[in-house]
Amino acid sequence: MRKVHLGMSTSFIVVSFLILMSYQNCSVPKSKSTPDNNPNQTSALANENIQSVKFLSSENTVVQQNSKTFTLVSQTTYSVDYLTGEIIKNIQANSDKQQFCLSESLLTELHDIIESSSVCKTENVASKDQVCSQVYKYGYAQIITNKETIDLGSGSDGCTSDKIDLCEQASTNMLRGWFQAVKNQLTHLSCPKAN
Repeated sequence: MRKVHLGMSTSFIVVSFLILMSYQNCSVPKSKSTPDNNPNQTSALANENIQSVKFLSSENTVVQQNSKTFTLVSQTTYSVDYLTGEIIKNIQANSDKQQFCLSESLLTELHDIIESSSVCKTENVASKDQVCSQVYKYGYAQIITNKETIDLGSGSDGCTSDKIDLCEQASTNMLRGWFQAVKNQLTHLSCPKAN
């Protein structure tokens, strides 16, 4: 009788151990970015077939509804055609779309910044005492190629794990500065009238 009791205890321990281990291994392992297990993956933007660059901005927007006027913070996108320099400003709160056109010098500046930059995809590991929200962190810009959309400044959680951005901070600062300069002079960037 005692042997049966020990056998049942041993099988209980084995089953408990297997259940515990199955819960420990239920997460999907992160795939390595490169074959040599380097956590950083780099790609040069000069080698990409870029179609457009979209900048994302939260801005105050005036909205009228039922003869009342409200000021809301709304997501606004500025889609820049990489070849022509045409800008479409789209205000999410009121579905308003406006068209502008970059000057040749501003378009050249954008090309210089983008084509001299590389994108780094970095796997950041949070420290043990750090708590991260599991909410996707949206970036400040998207580079749209013929193959993919690259979300600059984005991360897979609140701690910006799996961060995607330009590799050099100076390039990031130049791109953000360029966009701010374009926003400041947007009213002067009218498109030439078609004949």
